Amino acid sequence: MATTASGNTAAKATAVDPRKEMLLAIDAVAKRGGISRDKAITAWYAATLLGIDEDEAIDAASVDGPEDNGCDFIYIDNDQEIVYVLQGYVSDRTDRSAGIKKWNALVAAVANIKDPTSFKHGGRQDIYEILSEVDIGAYSLVFGLITLAAKSDQIARQRETTVRSKTYGVDSTFFYEHQESLYDKFVIARAADRNVAEDSITFNDAVAEVRGDFGQAIVGAVPASELARLHKSYNNQLFEGNVRLFIGERKGGINEKIVETAHSRPGEFWALNNGITIVADSFEKVRETKYTLRRFSIVNGCQTTVSLSRAIDHAPAAGKAQVLVRIVGAKRALLTDIVRYNNTQNPVKLAAVRLLDPIQESLRSAFAKIDYMYAPKQEGAKTVKSPKRIELDRITQYLAAMSDDTILEAVAKKAELFDRSYKSIFPRGLKPERVMLSWLIAQEIEIERASLLEASDGSADLVMKAILGIHGTPWGIYVAHALIEQSGSDMSKLTLKKMTSTEFRNAVSKYAKKAMELYSELAINIVTTGDATSNTRNELRAKPFLDKLKRTLGLRMAKASSWKLPKLNSVGV
Repeated sequence: MATTASGNTAAKATAVDPRKEMLLAIDAVAKRGGISRDKAITAWYAATLLGIDEDEAIDAASVDGPEDNGCDFIYIDNDQEIVYVLQGYVSDRTDRSAGIKKWNALVAAVANIKDPTSFKHGGRQDIYEILSEVDIGAYSLVFGLITLAAKSDQIARQRETTVRSKTYGVDSTFFYEHQESLYDKFVIARAADRNVAEDSITFNDAVAEVRGDFGQAIVGAVPASELARLHKSYNNQLFEGNVRLFIGERKGGINEKIVETAHSRPGEFWALNNGITIVADSFEKVRETKYTLRRFSIVNGCQTTVSLSRAIDHAPAAGKAQVLVRIVGAKRALLTDIVRYNNTQNPVKLAAVRLLDPIQESLRSAFAKIDYMYAPKQEGAKTVKSPKRIELDRITQYLAAMSDDTILEAVAKKAELFDRSYKSIFPRGLKPERVMLSWLIAQEIEIERASLLEASDGSADLVMKAILGIHGTPWGIYVAHALIEQSGSDMSKLTLKKMTSTEFRNAVSKYAKKAMELYSELAINIVTTGDATSNTRNELRAKPFLDKLKRTLGLRMAKASSWKLPKLNSVGV
């Protein structure tokens, strides 16, 4: 896992404004790579926010030049099977935005990336060879315009149109960064130092060293007192890369047993415990048993570490217990898989692992500014649901319900959303406003669905009760989103602050009410009414229902103007 020179430079620039701070970081990359600012911004973005090695990012930015067909930066991530294509621009004034030509050039690059022969004919054998190394058709394509410039409403609207049209297929995603959004992500990237920046760890004996495609690792026995020292020094910061924090010491629970074992059988603890895994950017031997770790976190072993710390508080002798510790210096792209496969002894949902993705961290930071708790880690007892607490499993289903491509999974296969559909639900460049919209729609749909169910409580119509059952929520979200898209609302004008207003929520409520009215009416005409309720539920989960709903909903949209639904960009503060 590489650290970037740009990140180090920016960390020193605490007394300057955001734009100057980013310019310092970008110029550091430009100087090191001997490239222009417009090239350097794509390399800096890739290294700082995509986790690409800085040398490789600089090399990827070198494709910029004559006949590059709108591709300032091309990088193929074989681990994640993604092709990144970026266009960069640094304005000379804070109030100047990028021209629409920059976006048009990026979009025009799609055809050239899919058919790289065009580069060969244009004399760019280097780009042709890069793209010919892999089967482009099997990779996801990510296209981004990175600008250190003021926001362009024209580009923002065009980006929304490009995404909404789906012209380029489900495997192509598009994003646009301007100086305001870029700085937000820059701050989040620097916040990675919430991992412990640097400390040492001392083993009882010499360690075993392992090297492989993943990177390098050391394995050995560490005294419990050493882990307790780290925990007391850094508390939850030590577990920044863990899927859950300490979940408590329930009577009869695993943590109580860890404490008891450390108390009564410290000499046997090593053999009875699975040990812990630490992921670090790098580690360095100080002496035979002592290593310095940089930018590190315990990704598996939070329960063991905290339990041992508590055990030592009650009985200092527990500090002599030995713990198997594995320290991995791995590629950043492997972090999610390391966490996932190291948490099998206490089953962890893939949803919990996804909490660690950079895109989730970005959303978490954005929602914190409006006092929403987005995708929190599990900690202690189960938390009571709140409209301002957005759980990742729920919001993922709601977002999936807004798309033709994933609505059926949202209805019938929620568990699979975090695997094969995750990248399409959370594409790079996903705006927090879209996430917020799906959350607000879902809240209002749930209210309306419950009201309709209550109204039909005494009815013997089991088919309608099935239509308004749990599947009614994702289908209601799907219809509400279709109505909003039809309304002509300029989604690029939405802000999280505006969306928290009572007026905005009331406007969304009108869409939810109309959506559930339409859904229940159309669904009853689509499903077979002569069979049992279970068959109705099965029909609601199948593609023929989606196809018929889309067709009949499209016909109803002809009357949309008479429904007098508000344009969302005109609502709120």
